[in-house]
Amino acid sequence: MTAYDYDVVIVGSGPAGIGAATALSRAGVKNIVVFDRETEIGGIPRHTHHASFGLLVFKRPLKGPKYIRALIKRCPDVQFQTSTTVTALHKDGIIEIATPDGMETIRARHIILATGARETPRHGRLTSGLRPQGVMTTGALQQFVYGAKLRPFKRAVIVGTELVSFSALWTLRSAGIKPVAMIEENPRITAYRPATLFARLLRVPIHYNSQITDISGISELREIRIGTHSGQHRTIACDGVIFSGKFVGDNNIARASHLTESSTTQIPKVDQNWISSDPKVSIIGNAVHPADMGDQCYIEGVSAGQTVAKILQDGPDAGGIIEITHGKGIKMATPNILRPRQGESTSIDISLHVAAPYTGTIVVKFEDEVIYAKSKRCMPARRITLKNVTLNVTDSDPAHHIHISLADI
Repeated sequence: MTAYDYDVVIVGSGPAGIGAATALSRAGVKNIVVFDRETEIGGIPRHTHHASFGLLVFKRPLKGPKYIRALIKRCPDVQFQTSTTVTALHKDGIIEIATPDGMETIRARHIILATGARETPRHGRLTSGLRPQGVMTTGALQQFVYGAKLRPFKRAVIVGTELVSFSALWTLRSAGIKPVAMIEENPRITAYRPATLFARLLRVPIHYNSQITDISGISELREIRIGTHSGQHRTIACDGVIFSGKFVGDNNIARASHLTESSTTQIPKVDQNWISSDPKVSIIGNAVHPADMGDQCYIEGVSAGQTVAKILQDGPDAGGIIEITHGKGIKMATPNILRPRQGESTSIDISLHVAAPYTGTIVVKFEDEVIYAKSKRCMPARRITLKNVTLNVTDSDPAHHIHISLADI
């Protein structure tokens, strides 16, 4: 195989993928295709029917489906192909796809993976008990309510207090389903504190320092049992449980390929321009930093698309790779590798998520030199951005090393 079928193949049609397609199209790249395994384009926002999108991009709040329609209007010449699953990624820009018409192998000058993130379901949280109907994630709930127009249960418990957890609360309210409780394993909610007002308005109690210890019911859910860190227990009658949040990148394609990933986070390695260990593959959005808001992913997609357009015109940078690692208390950091320009200073933004609440100084070192140190207030599931981390690199010796740490841990 020598010819290229496309200039750029984008895998995933959520905000990040649409942003990349928009930037490429506006830069004059014409031969673009966006593949999505679903029957409709738009990713998670198309199931989210409350106005939590658009403030950064359109300066006004929009419901998810309207937000996606507005984004697509920005790239009218881009080809979207749904019901198409990428089954394998190979070197030299080759991918295998499965469509309703059969299997196909295609080749692109560049591939962008914008595969997004998914919530951690019950089995990933090691929650004990039986396996009755009525246990699902927020995404599944929204597909039932907004897609199929069904009410899967009457009384539901939400596990988690991230922003998506309050999205689940809104969805339950919209469907006429009574939310009976929210369960949080920490002493405060993960979302911003004012979100508790919404739960209070709906008279939904939040049980802190608590976890589900048992799910009862064989064919249908009857009740759950929760326990606190102090050993107290209580039973809550319900016929539905929604496991919300704890997002992980949907990186099955990358993980099964030749791309390298971080040994500590299992997130694919990407540099400051979202280029992976293979210069012909970019990975963007929530695939590498789950889970940010749609606007943030779209803006990042635009930036990545602009970079890829430049690569197609000028060729990739030939610089080597410097590892970026992080210490205890940091769950993930992006980028996790750096491709510096030889002989030039390099300034990058680093995004990170912490594993537990932290207030204190975040330190970045290049070798033994402190190149960044600022105090931050950090909460899990919130993106913390270290802006303009600058280092002077005279070469890209792989022995070089950048390390991020929480000073007080």
